[in-house]
Amino acid sequence: MTERNFWFVTRPLRDPQYHADGLRALQKATNNFTLKWTRNRPLHQKYEQCLVDAGMKQNNISHDGSGGRTWVAMLKTYCYVYEDSNGYLKPTKVAKAILVGKKVPENICKQVLTLQIPNSYFIGPTFRPKFSKYYRIQPIIFLILLANSKLLDKYITKNEIILFAMTAKRNEELKAKIKQILKYRKNNDEEKAKIEIQIFNDNGDISRADSRGDFSKYVDVANTFTILCRFTGFALADSDHGGLKGINDPKLWEKFEHFCNRYPFNSRIDTDPQFYTLSAGLDVDTYKTQYGINATPASRARKRNIKAQQLLKDYPQPEDLGMEELTTILSKEFIGFKAQKIAEDIKSRNFKVTSDSFVDSYLHEEDNLEFERKTARILRGMGLMTEMHPDPTTAFNNVNENIDLLAETNDEDMILVDAKNYSRNFNLSAALRNVMANSYIEGYKGYDGLNPKYYCYVTANTNSNEKNLQKINELALKNSGLEVHGMMISASALYWLLNYCSENDIPEENRPGLFVKLFQDKSYESFVQVAKALNIHL
Repeated sequence: MTERNFWFVTRPLRDPQYHADGLRALQKATNNFTLKWTRNRPLHQKYEQCLVDAGMKQNNISHDGSGGRTWVAMLKTYCYVYEDSNGYLKPTKVAKAILVGKKVPENICKQVLTLQIPNSYFIGPTFRPKFSKYYRIQPIIFLILLANSKLLDKYITKNEIILFAMTAKRNEELKAKIKQILKYRKNNDEEKAKIEIQIFNDNGDISRADSRGDFSKYVDVANTFTILCRFTGFALADSDHGGLKGINDPKLWEKFEHFCNRYPFNSRIDTDPQFYTLSAGLDVDTYKTQYGINATPASRARKRNIKAQQLLKDYPQPEDLGMEELTTILSKEFIGFKAQKIAEDIKSRNFKVTSDSFVDSYLHEEDNLEFERKTARILRGMGLMTEMHPDPTTAFNNVNENIDLLAETNDEDMILVDAKNYSRNFNLSAALRNVMANSYIEGYKGYDGLNPKYYCYVTANTNSNEKNLQKINELALKNSGLEVHGMMISASALYWLLNYCSENDIPEENRPGLFVKLFQDKSYESFVQVAKALNIHL
């Protein structure tokens, strides 16, 4: 199926001021979100009826509840709700705030402005066709910036929105798109037509039977985006050219720039979509700004910060490193006193040195040994002492390599860590179950005066066959006389746990206790599941 190369947004209605009405109708239909949504067509139809009763929909209930599902798709798009593993719709914090009447316009405006491609709904199984993999853009912010560009005389026409804005895939394309629009405007009608044909040929979505290489297919979507931009107040309707025009209020524009700094593209979508939804679905009062993000550094300082990020890209939370280690790493390219000053700024959290590069490389690591090393760094950040590939105290029951990692908590508890860098799903098979139970757990008895108490599979992607964790426990007790507990945890969930500890200033000595609480013979693929097990309220 052809990928999408034009912007799209789910739009059973265009005006976001009625998002609150859609939420209230959903709350009523689901009995305050207590009824299962998945494959429940009568409930989908009931939601349609609640929308009709609220005046949000024409009195035309579909036979299969598709109208209700479309409205829920829109609410998912803006991160008001998400579907949990049991098929229930759950409201995010911003939805809860709206439902109790708390800062309703401000919260809806935030969700509109922070709309991004991709988001959890767009990468989900029911959304087709998928967007091209190159998308990393906040379309409403991008279009507002175009409409307010002085280089474009602070306006953008409807056709220009379709041709140039709606074909943008990344926030960084802004300057390039402005240049393309200026070039387009200088041409005569004949040359413009050639440019239009080329753009439709290069980006055309041919997934529909009625697909056409002209503007008509995209006008409705473009109209929706202009309404969304106008709703925020940072762009206006342009009656002279059609489309949008900029604002002439310096204080209001300063507010927009502050918003852009406060809410950058949310990269959590790349690593943990459900956690992304919860973080993107925070209301305006509880959203936690990342330190240093409101300040726009001068050019020299920005270059310094970028270089520091590059030097520290292999460390999951550089802010947690000691001053001496930080200074040593930074001294590779900064002279002594500058390295010391940057280290002090990092420790004081004057700017955010943690970049997306670590978690991105960690989750897509091709070198198995490097995947193990990065796992060890995260575990050390969690306050654990680690050792890679230690020799067992006794011979294994069969020929096996040494355990990938051995971790200890304050010389009390031993944890065996098996790092599984599978590009797709890791299945805990019977054979792997037996290796852990009969070889590793038995083989490391008495190591450093301790016995294995916990075991952990860290998986690069998803995992399955959770039931074998309990079987490992039974075999270990039977064969080695040891009572153990285990878990499978995705690399992304493990990373975001460390990130949570760092951002919430949890002392290093308290972190091992949090980690040990996860050994409930369960599988954790998302940090949301981790947070639930630890009673962390996201």
